[in-house]
Amino acid sequence: MKNIGDYNYLIVGGTTKAATTSLFAYLSDHPAICAATYKETRFFLSSNYPLPSKYRYNGDLEEYASLFPNCSETLLRMESTPDYLYCEKARQRITEFLPYAKLVFSLREPISRLISWYRFAKQIGKLPQTLSFDAYVELLFAAEHKRQEEQHLQTLQQGCYTIYLKPYLSQLGPARVHILFYEELATQPAQIMASLCNFADIDADFYENYIFKVTNRTEKMRNSTLHQKYRDFRFRLRQWTHNKPIIHNPLRGIRQIIEPLYLRLNTQPEKTIQMSEETRHRLLNYYQPDIDALSELIRKPLPWKPLKKSD
Repeated sequence: MKNIGDYNYLIVGGTTKAATTSLFAYLSDHPAICAATYKETRFFLSSNYPLPSKYRYNGDLEEYASLFPNCSETLLRMESTPDYLYCEKARQRITEFLPYAKLVFSLREPISRLISWYRFAKQIGKLPQTLSFDAYVELLFAAEHKRQEEQHLQTLQQGCYTIYLKPYLSQLGPARVHILFYEELATQPAQIMASLCNFADIDADFYENYIFKVTNRTEKMRNSTLHQKYRDFRFRLRQWTHNKPIIHNPLRGIRQIIEPLYLRLNTQPEKTIQMSEETRHRLLNYYQPDIDALSELIRKPLPWKPLKKSD
């Protein structure tokens, strides 16, 4: 019988707000892949990382195996935890315990990602509805050099991808790390998925006639308190049923019917985010050095509109 580390794994490691939920759904449909029973296992995150999880590594890897209960030995095991990108403990544990794992990182232009995070934090009630984007950015810069527990207050530096990717590339090597871009996945998904399949050594033809649907889109909520309660309930229910397929699968089917109706009732048209020129220039100057470093690290230009420093 194989040990947990003897299997092949494909781990989608982030970044957050870069279509990792859609990517998980696309990969889950591939016949050569056996996905974890839910998307974000968060298993290898450090114990104090500010995200909840049913299982967190505490010396027992058997709990990780329980997340793949129906996987045959020949299938590629896949999970997606975007915040693995930012967690040093996660990198160390994956390196130590999963020697055949390959990591995929989906990256997004950092300012648009920050705007998406701002919308998402409002959606889940972490930020006041009256807080402007300029004020949010000011809050992030003020908090940059302080130890922050809240995830939505760590988002400024988390857009500087190079500092997080370098250790992964150093420890795992480029043959085990694949970088793709949110913008390209949105505009040319079949091509991006074919490249990912080649990296994972699975059949790329599966996606030739595949219908790519966007999931987990950030919406503006009419009632953010109700949505937070809905998210909490969904999270707890999924954690309880994930290894009970007789219950979990029918509930997932019901959710796919009910959730679009709920979102139709509790969402409203999203207004364009207003950003001052001062804030825009501040963010451009902040991110440009890392963008240059990232392009040099992966040895190719990035598919983002070139950012220019402001005087």
